Amino acid sequence: MRRANDASRHDKVALALAGIAALAASLSLLGWLFEAPTLASFGASYAPAWPLTTTGYLLLSFAIVMAILGRRGAMVAAVAVLVLVAMIVAESGLGIRPGVDRLLFPEQLARSTAANPGRPGSNSLLSFVSLAAAILIARRQSPLLDRVANVLAALALCLGLYSTTALMWIHHAALLNQFFVAPLPAGLASLAIACSFLWWKHEAGWTGLLSGDRMRQPLGWLVLPILFVLPAVPVVLEQWSIRTGSAPPEGAALIAILVNMLIIGTILLLVSDRLTRQRLALGDLSAALDSAAIALVRPDGTILHWTRGCAELYGWTDSEAVGRNKHELLQSRPRRSVGAELPLADGDAEFVERSRDGTELNILERRRYLRRSDGDDVVVLKMLDLTSRVRAEEELRASEHRLAIAAEVNEIGVFEWDVATGRISWSPGSEQRLGLAQGTIDSFDAWRDHVDPADLVDVMASIDRVVADRLDRFAFQYHFLSPDGPPRILEGTSRCLFDERGNLIRTIGSLVDVTHRNRRETEMQLESIIRTVPDATIVIDDHGIIKSFSPAAEAMFGYSAASMIGCNVKILMPDMFASGHDAAIARYLKTGERKVIGVTRELTARRADGAQFPIELNVGEARIGEERIFTGIVRDVSRRLFEEQRLSELSAELAHISRQRGMSELAADLAHELNQPLSATGNFIAAARMLIEQGGGGERVADLLHMAEEQTQRSGDIIRRLRDFLAKRDIEMRSESLDEVVRDAVALVFFGTRREEIELVYELDPACDRIFADRVQIQQVLVNLLRNAVEALRSLDTGGPRRIVIQSQSKPDDLVELAIMDTGPGIPEALSEQVYGRFSTTKSGTAMGIGLSISRRIVEAHGGVLTAENQPDGGAVFRFTLPVFKELEDDPEHLPD
Repeated sequence: MRRANDASRHDKVALALAGIAALAASLSLLGWLFEAPTLASFGASYAPAWPLTTTGYLLLSFAIVMAILGRRGAMVAAVAVLVLVAMIVAESGLGIRPGVDRLLFPEQLARSTAANPGRPGSNSLLSFVSLAAAILIARRQSPLLDRVANVLAALALCLGLYSTTALMWIHHAALLNQFFVAPLPAGLASLAIACSFLWWKHEAGWTGLLSGDRMRQPLGWLVLPILFVLPAVPVVLEQWSIRTGSAPPEGAALIAILVNMLIIGTILLLVSDRLTRQRLALGDLSAALDSAAIALVRPDGTILHWTRGCAELYGWTDSEAVGRNKHELLQSRPRRSVGAELPLADGDAEFVERSRDGTELNILERRRYLRRSDGDDVVVLKMLDLTSRVRAEEELRASEHRLAIAAEVNEIGVFEWDVATGRISWSPGSEQRLGLAQGTIDSFDAWRDHVDPADLVDVMASIDRVVADRLDRFAFQYHFLSPDGPPRILEGTSRCLFDERGNLIRTIGSLVDVTHRNRRETEMQLESIIRTVPDATIVIDDHGIIKSFSPAAEAMFGYSAASMIGCNVKILMPDMFASGHDAAIARYLKTGERKVIGVTRELTARRADGAQFPIELNVGEARIGEERIFTGIVRDVSRRLFEEQRLSELSAELAHISRQRGMSELAADLAHELNQPLSATGNFIAAARMLIEQGGGGERVADLLHMAEEQTQRSGDIIRRLRDFLAKRDIEMRSESLDEVVRDAVALVFFGTRREEIELVYELDPACDRIFADRVQIQQVLVNLLRNAVEALRSLDTGGPRRIVIQSQSKPDDLVELAIMDTGPGIPEALSEQVYGRFSTTKSGTAMGIGLSISRRIVEAHGGVLTAENQPDGGAVFRFTLPVFKELEDDPEHLPD
């Protein structure tokens, strides 16, 4: 990683230097474009930079940039520069004037007084060839060619350095040596491009070209730059002395000679010191090599040189070993499938060899074949003692074998995850134990495809937590999706390894298949729950076969668990339900449509003695491993139903008493209401009798009798309503018209009431007219609420609005809401919290205060809710909901469907 970062940083620096070269060439071209000689030559007008020269350096800048970026354009640009150089050299040799040098800005070049205007000088041409060839050679990606390319780039660097140095100190063209001096823009561009190339190929160096002996390379590193750079120093000093007048020309030449002598002496001193150091290093190297087990042998194995290290390793001295065949002396035999004969090639081989005292050694023999020009070839042998390592390897293999056997017995899998590459490696047999071929899960993506998505989220969250907190280990459990079977439950732990920056780089862990263990634990937990639950618990499989029968079930049904396990659960059902039970389970397994699971149902069960009794059943579904089970919780509700029936009878009795008391309070109004039709009937009959006695017409008598009949029927209707309302009978739920129920209740309440005092408004929604209710009980609720409203309105002062609004509207969940609203004083705040309590009333006298309590129980028995509140504009509103009548289909099924 660090090497990659360093390489990237060097590339950026090289690109920046190439950009500087391109900038210098571009500025010079701009000087020609805008006819600014100072800009074109960077102030050195006596050494102008010709357009073709700057164009060549622009092409070289582009080529080095493309080479650094690895693009093909580098070769095209470099070849173009070489073609340009070839054309210029050819024209110079053939004396062509002008030539390609006049392609750019010919008119400006024609006005120049310089010799060969527009044609690049020798310095520039040599730099062109050196840099273009270096770029082309570097693309071959050979270490040797890279060194050659660096030498060419260093030559261009020196040319640019000489030229730039001279132009900075000398200000007259006549003093310039045209071979070494190029225009200032060209010199700067050559310097920048050469530095860019050397910075890019900094690892190649050039010392490998100096000698095959590595001991001389450090000297080459020092001498080569000195030979290139230092000769420029005397020239600079000489010219500086002449320019400043600090010395006459003869003195300046003498100074140059002295400086050259100083340079030569320094170089000789450095060379002498380097040779001395190399001699000492060579002695140290020889001693170090003699301590190693190294031997020189002929191709046939005859020993030519035997080091002290070989004598210490094998026990044979130099005098005893030289001249003998190595493999015969040491009784060598191949440790692996490698022949004992020494091959005529480089390579490694492992042998078992015997030392002088008879000890067997495991030896790694490394060979290098050296061919000599005189034909006397030599093989260099380096021996490494692997005895301890081989013994450790054998012990490790034995330990790994024992570990593999233990892992196989306990079904443990060991894995290693390389986070950077995503590669996962497994211990032998791990994937096979999961039902997969070896190598199936070789990457993180392949592993992820075999993990249940819900568990994958948890595992990834654990990994994120480990990375955030830099934990050294973590545990996991997930469902493994096997391609040829049901999911398996895998559990394990993993050790986490981080780099110095805190990044997770590797994890090593183990996992085990805990499917059967979890199933046993689940079964034990389920059995424990079944034995402790007070209700009867029965567990069946997807064929209806009983798998568990709790003690509570034994007491409830009269069967023992031993006799029931393995039997079909139909034995506990009446015949009418048992016949369709198996089909219901099969239908549920096929469609997945739930009708019973998660729903509480009241059904009928059968005991061992054949007696049937009511039960409450709740069914749940679960999976234990590969098996699907259904758990039924059964509760005997015989006592509860008996108590509910008794409570219902008591409630009906109380409601009957309430209705009777209500009608007794209306007795005066009732007598007045019945008196009117009875009096009218008597009058009509008396008039008819008088007409008959007077001999009147029959038509008039018939009309009077018809009117008497109507009044009699009116009295009969009043008496029928009272009889139905006051009758003590069982609850009867059926479809009723809400409009008719409301109007009958209104007729009961308003007997003899002065209707002109109270305005009655009906706002009944015909779309929700049919309700499923007991007619008399709902009328009792309405009578109670309407009577309360009438009493509240009669308590108002004269002049205020007296209005009762009866409103109905549809509500969600198949309900209809009925509201009784009045404009009375409303509900007193003191009674707002206990308005539904027994013996709570706002009336005076003998009122019992149980009307709203009974009304609330009636509404809740119908599955509705009764609420009361005050209206913002005054008055109270009572609302209650009732079920809408719907055609229901009876569903006899009582188990999963």
